[in-house]
Amino acid sequence: MRQILKKTNREQSLAIRHNKGPCMVYAGPGSGKTTVIILRICHLIKHHKVDPNKILVLTFAKYAAEEMKIRFQREKDLSYQEKVAVNFGTFHSIFFQIIRKYDSYGLGDLLKERDRYLLVKNVVKTLGIGNYEDDDYIREVLLDLSIYKNNFPEKTISQPQSMSIDEFQKILHYYEGYKEEHKKIDFDDMLTKCYLLLKNNPTILKQIRQSFQYILIDEFQDINNVQFEIIKLIAKPLDNLFVVGDDDQSIYSFRGSKPHFILDFHRIYPKVKRIILNRNYRSQEKIISTANLLIKNNKLRIEKEVIATIRDGRDVVYLNPKDKGDEKNLTVSIINELIDMGYSYKDIAIIYRTNLTTSAIIDSFLDNGIPYVARDHIYNIYEHWVSKDIIAYIKLANNLMDKESTRRIINRPTRYITKKAIQLSTNNNTDLMSSLKINGNLAPYQIKNIEKLEKDLEILQNLNTHKMLEYIREDMGYDKYLKNYCVEKNIDDTKLFDILDELGGLTKANLQPKNFIQHINEFKDALVINKGINNNMDDNKVELLTMHSAKGLEYKVVIILSAIEGDIPHNKSMDNEKSIEEERRLFYVAITRAQELLYVSSPLYKDNKELQTSRFVKEMKNTNSTKKILNIKKEKIKNTLKNFIIKGQ
Repeated sequence: MRQILKKTNREQSLAIRHNKGPCMVYAGPGSGKTTVIILRICHLIKHHKVDPNKILVLTFAKYAAEEMKIRFQREKDLSYQEKVAVNFGTFHSIFFQIIRKYDSYGLGDLLKERDRYLLVKNVVKTLGIGNYEDDDYIREVLLDLSIYKNNFPEKTISQPQSMSIDEFQKILHYYEGYKEEHKKIDFDDMLTKCYLLLKNNPTILKQIRQSFQYILIDEFQDINNVQFEIIKLIAKPLDNLFVVGDDDQSIYSFRGSKPHFILDFHRIYPKVKRIILNRNYRSQEKIISTANLLIKNNKLRIEKEVIATIRDGRDVVYLNPKDKGDEKNLTVSIINELIDMGYSYKDIAIIYRTNLTTSAIIDSFLDNGIPYVARDHIYNIYEHWVSKDIIAYIKLANNLMDKESTRRIINRPTRYITKKAIQLSTNNNTDLMSSLKINGNLAPYQIKNIEKLEKDLEILQNLNTHKMLEYIREDMGYDKYLKNYCVEKNIDDTKLFDILDELGGLTKANLQPKNFIQHINEFKDALVINKGINNNMDDNKVELLTMHSAKGLEYKVVIILSAIEGDIPHNKSMDNEKSIEEERRLFYVAITRAQELLYVSSPLYKDNKELQTSRFVKEMKNTNSTKKILNIKKEKIKNTLKNFIIKGQ
C-alpha cells in the first residue's frame, strides 16, 4: 500500500488517507478519481481496520459500479473475503434492496419500462394532451414525471418541459392511480419508497445506519434531491461521507440533478475536508488549456484550474464547412486520413449535442464503408411522425393510388375531411381522393380542398426531392400547420422544425424521389442489420455518442459536430444564464474526452442562411494555440491535416 501511495500526488494521497467525517473531493477530468476511491477503500480496511461489510460505494450507472467493483477486486493487498464484502451498487439498486427487504417489494411489482411507456402513451391519448403518436413527446412526458419524483420530498411542481402544469397534474393523477390500482412501482419509486420507509421507521433506519457506516459516492455532481435526502438520513450521526465529483461536469439537470449540492456541500457539512484534484493525466496540454479558457466563463462553480501533466501536443483544429452536408463529407475525409496515419477506428469518437445528428452521419458512414458503434439509441429521423408526413407526400405524388399515404396527409394541413368520409371512400378501386369526391358526402368547400391537394400533387411530380420539401412546407402550408398544432397542444415547436431542417439536408443528397424512398428503406435495413452486430464497444469502430453520454469516457481523437448557436447552446437553453452555464459544462465535458487530437466543426450556412458559430467556440479560441480551417475541399484534406497531425502520435 505504501508503494502505491508513493505513486499518487499530494492531493490524491490526502483523499486516500482520509478516515472519518465528511470529505468533498473536487475531481477534474482525467484526475484519477476512480483510483482515489478504490485506494481509499483499501486504506480504510488495511490501516483503519474498518469492516468491509460496512462500506457502501455508490455511483449512478450499472456499468460504472461494475467497473469499479472489478478494479477494486484486482487489488493485491486484500484477501478474497475483504474484496467481496464491500458493497458496490447504483443508488437505485441499493435502495431497491432496502425496500425489498423491509417493505416486501419484489421484481414482479416493478413496472417495466415498455409498459410504463405504453401507459403514459394511453393516458396522453385519453386526455387529448399533446400527440400520443410522437415518441419523442411521450419520452418528454416520462422525463417530466421522473424529474417530479426525483425532487421528492418537495411538493411543488416545477414547470414541465412537455406541457402546462395543469395538464401535467392530470397525467400524474391518472399515472399514479393506475400504479396504485395495480400495485406497481416504477424506477423512481425505488427512491421515494426508500426515503419514506427510512423517514417513518426509526428502527429500520438504525439497522441501515449500522450496516453502512462508511459511504463513498462517485460522480456526486449528478445527485438529485431524493437521493441526497436518503444519503443524509443514512450517514447520520457519523457522517462518514466521502463524495467525489466535479461541479464543472454537472450536466444532468434534465434528470433532476442539482449542482448546488456539490457547491454547497461545505455549508451542509461545515466540518468537511475539501480537496481539489486538478492534475489531468488524460489529455495533452493544448486541449486542457482550451478547456480552461471555456469553463472559466461559468460563474456558478468552484474556482480551480486543471493542470495538464502531458505537455504540448497538437493544436485544436477548428473546422468551418459550408453546411452540414459538407460537414459529413469532411468528417469522413478526416477519419480516412487518421486511419492512413496509424490511428484505429476505435480511437475516434464523433460527439454531438443531440441524437438528431445521428441519421445524417450514419448515412454518410454507410455510403463510405466506415464501421461505427452508437453508444446511444440510434435516432432514425425517417421514423419521426413529421418525417413520415413528408415522405407520404413524396410517395403520393409519385403514386396517387397510395391510399395509406393519402390517409396520412389528408388533414395535414387540415382539409376538414372526416374519418367517416374516409371510411365511406376507402373500399374503392380508384384513388382515395377521387373516391372521396364521389362517395364521401363532402360539402363543396371540402371538395375544393381535395381539388387543391390534387393540383399541388401535380406540381410536386415535377420537382426534385429537396424542392418538394420546400413546396410542401411553404406553398402547401405544412409549416403553418405545425405551428398551429404546437400552439394548440401548448408544446415547443423547436424540435419539430429541427426535424424538417435536418430532413432538408438529407433530401439534397437524394434529389430523385424514387432514389430518396429507396435510400430510406436501405437506411432502415442497415439499422436492423447493425442492431445485431453493433453493440460491442470493444470492436474496432468509430464511436458515435451525445455529449451527455460522453462523460467518463476518453478517446485519442474527438470530433465535435455542429458547434453552432441553437445546437450548442441548444435553443431551449437560451432563456437564462443558468441553462447556458449547463450547456457550457456539457461542451467542456465533450472537449475533455480528447487525449491527443480535438476537432471542432461549425458549419457556416443552412439553406443559404448564415449560421452563428457557438459562443463556446469563441470562448475557447486562442490565436496563439489554435488553427483554423475554412471550407476544406475533400481532395485537399490530406495535405491540410498533415499540418496538424504527426503520424503515429
